[in-house]
Amino acid sequence: MQFLALFALFAVTASRHMLFDQQLNEHWENFKKTFGKHYSGREEVIRRTIWERKVADIVRHNLQYDLGVHSFRKGINEYSDMEYEEFVKTFNGYRGLVNLKSNASSWIPSSNVRIPDKVDWRDQGLVTPVKNQQQCGSCWAFSTTGLSEGQHMKKTGQLVSPQ
Repeated sequence: MQFLALFALFAVTASRHMLFDQQLNEHWENFKKTFGKHYSGREEVIRRTIWERKVADIVRHNLQYDLGVHSFRKGINEYSDMEYEEFVKTFNGYRGLVNLKSNASSWIPSSNVRIPDKVDWRDQGLVTPVKNQQQCGSCWAFSTTGLSEGQHMKKTGQLVSPQ
């Protein structure tokens, strides 16, 4: 019976390692170390599987970027071990008051102004580095702060990013 249990444990361990691309082992360990990730048992398998799928997507996308198909590159970040739905459930959405009546009016576009198809405020030096609001649901405050930073730069020539 002990032999059978030992064999089963060995089989599970071996199959777990066969699930993954062995060439990514060092990168997986670096990912966990860089972002302070710690998993045990089944969660390690789940997170590694998600992460490997994301890595494959990033490589595919960046190869297409090199061919001119995309205008941006992708990369690994601290959320690369999360499913999209899990990320959205955890981080997206303002959790404010419900059923408030709005007194906002409809926006009417100006007819005598040429509006460009694209504006990149980074090109004009009006954007500070990205900030992480975590799970606090304060996207409205982060966007307001970003707007204020850009306007302050336009007026004073100083780009200030609060800590």
